[in-house]
Parts: sequence; structure tokens; C-alpha cells
Amino acid sequence: MEIGKNRYVRRIIMTAGSSWRNGLMMVLVCLPLSVQAVSVQDLELLDRALQMRNEYEAQKRESIRSIMDADMATYDRYLALTEEYQSYSYDTATLYVEKMADEATTQEDEQKITAANIKRAFLFLSSGLFKESADVFEDMDISGLTPDLRAEYHIHYARLLYDMADYVHGQISAEYLTMGHCQSEQALSYIPHNDTVRYWSTAALYASKQDDYRLAVERFERALECSTITEHERAIAYSSMGFAYDCEGKQDLADHYWILAAVADLKSCTKETMAMSIVAQRMYQYGDIEHATRYIQQALADAQFYNARHRQLHVSKILPIIEQHQLLTQQKQNRRIRVLNVCLYAMIAAMLVMLFFLYNRIKRTIAAERRMEEMNRRLREANYIKEECIATFLYNESSVYSKLERYQRYVKKRAQEKRWEELLQIPSYADVRTLRNDFYKRFDSMFLHIFPNFIAQFNALLDDDKQIRLRVGELLNTELRIFALIRLGINDNQQIATLLDYSINTIYTYKTKVKSYSQLSSEEFYQRLMQIAG
Repeated sequence: MEIGKNRYVRRIIMTAGSSWRNGLMMVLVCLPLSVQAVSVQDLELLDRALQMRNEYEAQKRESIRSIMDADMATYDRYLALTEEYQSYSYDTATLYVEKMADEATTQEDEQKITAANIKRAFLFLSSGLFKESADVFEDMDISGLTPDLRAEYHIHYARLLYDMADYVHGQISAEYLTMGHCQSEQALSYIPHNDTVRYWSTAALYASKQDDYRLAVERFERALECSTITEHERAIAYSSMGFAYDCEGKQDLADHYWILAAVADLKSCTKETMAMSIVAQRMYQYGDIEHATRYIQQALADAQFYNARHRQLHVSKILPIIEQHQLLTQQKQNRRIRVLNVCLYAMIAAMLVMLFFLYNRIKRTIAAERRMEEMNRRLREANYIKEECIATFLYNESSVYSKLERYQRYVKKRAQEKRWEELLQIPSYADVRTLRNDFYKRFDSMFLHIFPNFIAQFNALLDDDKQIRLRVGELLNTELRIFALIRLGINDNQQIATLLDYSINTIYTYKTKVKSYSQLSSEEFYQRLMQIAG
């Protein structure tokens, strides 16, 4: 059964949203009523690791620098850098895996080309791009691969199938699990006997997905006993053991191993991780809001640093719940203070000094609430922009595919009828320029729907005699479109150039020209641009 079939991909997209909503509801009902608590020693261990994260980051950078300076073949350097970045920074890892693929293509080495593709599929998987990962796996020819590459292929393919099974329910989930089991069995058959860490980790995951948690824990313990295990592999083992113990109802052990996983993630500078957010949820359930807030903020920072889309979505749904609990707690404290103020009003004049300090405290509290409200407003605005952009993107993708399908039928029919001259005539609906103009119109309409006053507010940043005037029928022109993308958070010139089909130099020229129309400094100009509201 091929997982890349469109009907399964569509089902994943349709059910992913409901899965996240169901997960959020589970968190909502898990109010901090449990009296159980994580051991103090475990929390101290995690807090110390958090305090040392800058040192771990420095070690990571030094490791990367040593690879850059090492005397090794170009392909081997790109491979080593990809492995360093693959759980640290998605964008940078993607850059090096593409260089790795280009070098392999230059060498015309099929083994290296396939190895690069396996790395690319793993990166897609780590960032939550399941369909893209599945497409890469399905397009690979693995018949001539070495046993080591075959093992790596099946290991990552199995993880993709297991993750996709987690997103859906019912019969489809069971089918993905079955396919994942087949890939795990294939992986185990190709892993060398001396590769003990990879063997026991793969075997443990296989057992866990078959709900044999006791066997899974035993196998992960075998992997942890290996002297060659890395800190990142140790984090994966700890996190999986925490999941297994949680499924068995052994919450104390589950909490212990999730904290160990979070510590190992910090030591290995792993940003694509779930352990920290799970620990934050547990702290919230136990009523330890201080630790819950600190850990969930770290989890969000890691997800944003790595650019893991599914991790960011998961964390962004938990963070407001914890912050709301903090706000309610603060409001209760404020009410107590106001009652106390009424009582103290009748006291002697000396107590006025105390009232003065309490009044200042209330002012600070109100300012903090306003700042929090502003943060929530920005978060809602960011979510709204994200939803609008995703909807426009999906509509554009669907429209392009429909037109390409229509054009394929057109070409096939003309070819069958041997109407060769007509094949040279490209229908308007399949013309690239027409498609791009349609994309511009949809983007302009979507953006102005979010920011209806953007043009007027943007012109307010420019000199009076340099205002941007649109032609009849235009929603946005090229200059406005570039700064509209910047307002949406797309700052990279390469990304803007790719989206608008211009060169980087052209984008830079447009930005410089428009910026010269303003008396504002560059920093103030972009700051006020990002403050344009809907």
C-alpha cells in the first residue's frame, strides 16, 4: 500500500486539525488538581541544565566549527554538517542537505544521491512536512543500496508512518501502523549486529507501537547500556520510556524519564523535541505554574528556532492555557489587595505609607496585565494572519493542480489525435504568467483583507511627494507587495524573490528605492512598518 496516495494525504490534512483540537481539550480538562509532584532532585537537574544551555550551545557551535575546519572530502563535510543541524536547525540542515545532494550528483554516485534523499526526507518529517517526506521516500529506488543505507531508509520511513498514524484515527491509523511495522521489520533485518544502539532503539520503537511497553522499556535499557550511545539517542530513549511508563499508568517513572529526556535534549542542543513541552504540561497538572511557564516558553523557543511546524502548533495551544491560569491567579491576588486596602483605610495615618506602596504595586500589576493583553492581541493577530495565509496557499495549490490536470488532458488528447500544431499553443489557463498573475491577485486580496488600511498607512511613512499611486484595477504593485511580505514576517530577500519571481538584486533595488522615499531611519522605518495593523 502506497502512503503517498492523494486520498491518504488529504485524510491526514483533514484530520490533523481535529487531532490538535482534541489534544487541546485533553489539556484543558487536565486541571492542576493532582497532588502528585515530580521529585525535587529531577526538577533541580532540569533547572541546572536550563541554566547551562548557553554553554551547551557554545559546545554545539564549536563542534560545527571543527567540522568546517576539518580536512575532509566536500561530500563528507556536508554530510557531517547535515547531521549536526538536522535536529538543531531545520533551515540550515536543509541548506547543507541540498549541497550534499548537489555534490553527490556531481560525483554521479547513486549511493550518495540516495543517502542525501534519505536525509532530505528525514528533515521534512522532523519539520512536520509529512506529505513532502512521503513523496521523497516513494520516489527513491533502494534496490541497490548498501545494508546500512537500507536500514536508515526503513527506520525513517517507519517513523513517518508511525507519526502519520498518530494524526489520524480508526482504520486509516491501523493501516499506517501496519505499514510502519513492516518498515521496522525491514530495518531490523538490515541493521548490522555490531550497531547495537540503532538495533535496540529500532526494536524498542517497534515494540512500543505494538503496545508491548514492557518489552519496549527493556530494549531501550539495552540501548542505554551501549557505550557508543550519543546524548541525542539517549534523549530519544528516555522520552520513549516516559511514554511507555505513562501508558502503563506509572506516572512517577514517566515523569522521571521525560525530565531526563529534556535534560539530554538540552545537552545535545536538540531543538526538534517534545520532552520539554510534556514536562511543562505535567507541571501545570501538578499546579506548579512557575515551572510550567518556564518550561513551555523554552519548548516554544526551541520549536521556533528549529522551525518545527507541528511542534510550534502544539506548544502554541498549551502556552495560552498556562498564561491564562497565571492571569487568573494574579487577578485573585489583586482582589485580595483591594479588600485589604478597604480595611487599612480606617487605620492610623502611619498606614498610609503602606497603602502608597500597595498602590504602586497595583499600578505595576495593571501595566503587566496590559502588556499581557497586548501580547495576546499580537498572538491572535499572528494566528489570524497564519490562517489566512494557509487558506490562500491551499486554494492556490489546489487551483494550480486542477489547471495542470486539465492541461495534461489537453496535451494527451491532442497527441492522440496527432494535432501537433495545437500542442504548441499553450492555453491561457496553463500559461505560467497567467498563473502567477492569478497568484498575485489572490495574495493581494488576502493581504488587504487582513490589512485593509495598509496602503494608506504605508504611504504615511513616505514623503508627501513620493507617495505610491496604484493604477486602475491594481490592488498592490510590486513595491507594496514586497513590503506586504515583510509585514507578514518574510524578511529574507531570497524567499521574497522566489515568491514574486524576481532576482534577489531586483528585490534589494526595490527595497532601497522605496526606503529612500522616507525621512525615517532604516530601523524606525521597518519598526513602524511592522506596527501597521488591520
